[in-house]
Amino acid sequence: MLRKTSINMMKVVLGFVLVLTVQCSTEVKHVQDVHVRNYRESSEENTRAKDILHELQGICLHEQHFKTVKELKKDTQAILNRLSVYKEVVKMNRQVTNDIKWIMKESQGEKEVSRILRLLTQDVKGMCGMAVVKDCTDVQKTKQKSGVYKIYPDKSGGVKAYCDMAPETGGGWTVIQRRYDGSVNFQRTWAEYENGFGNVNGEYWLGNKYIHRLTSTGTYELKVVLTGSSKYIKDALYRTFVVGNEASKYKLTVGDYSGTAGDSLKYHNGMQFSTTDQDNDRSSGKCVTDDGPWWHDACRHSGLNTKFNSGLFWAGFDAKCTKSVMMIRRIY
Repeated sequence: MLRKTSINMMKVVLGFVLVLTVQCSTEVKHVQDVHVRNYRESSEENTRAKDILHELQGICLHEQHFKTVKELKKDTQAILNRLSVYKEVVKMNRQVTNDIKWIMKESQGEKEVSRILRLLTQDVKGMCGMAVVKDCTDVQKTKQKSGVYKIYPDKSGGVKAYCDMAPETGGGWTVIQRRYDGSVNFQRTWAEYENGFGNVNGEYWLGNKYIHRLTSTGTYELKVVLTGSSKYIKDALYRTFVVGNEASKYKLTVGDYSGTAGDSLKYHNGMQFSTTDQDNDRSSGKCVTDDGPWWHDACRHSGLNTKFNSGLFWAGFDAKCTKSVMMIRRIY
């Protein structure tokens, strides 16, 4: 009986030893794998560092004549001096990373983090002197193709706009309104007209706040291009075009007309903007209901934001208007 018990005890001990052996073997293998990986990474880093060193030295030794030891030392010292600058940049980047992490940790919620980082981004743009384009007039200095570009009417943020760069128009036009197929509903609220809506590649309204920011910080002209059902085109050019701020209800100032479509904005000069939820016209009724959001008086001589199936309206345009484009360009 004693002998049997001893045998069983030995089996237990041997089993425990076997488990320990397997665990130790696994841990040793893991440690070996880590060492191999670290060695491989270290070896790759050393090789890469040597390649960079040879490349830097090659730049300094590109001259054909033999250099003296003194000259080689001078060149090597120049490399060291420059490397110290980059070391400082790496250290500062690490500090910036740590500070950003601290801001994210200490801020109250994701909304606050986003707000702070958005403000920081705007500040950095100003500090680092990033080249930002104010409007399509600026875009034209480097781009000659019509299309969607991001513009920055002021430091408070950018917005996407369609830039008309067509040679026949002279280019540099920032499109603020475009309609041609009725795919976008223009019967919208104050907030929507303020911030803009629609498809920048199709029908859209840029946004009253952006139009204000542009026209209040430069001298702009407005061009209205209208297409009739028979596909003929007329235009109206206004050398004076200003949209006031929100406090003024985005008041319209327009004048100095020329063109073939007729001066149908003159009647709306000095008027505030009206939308589906803000009636700022002089009519006893609500002009927006039938004539769409616009700078209505009582009610319209023009209304290019009316319901599409009712026809875009421009007094003096002697055909059913099916397409409209409103675009502005900075004169100076």
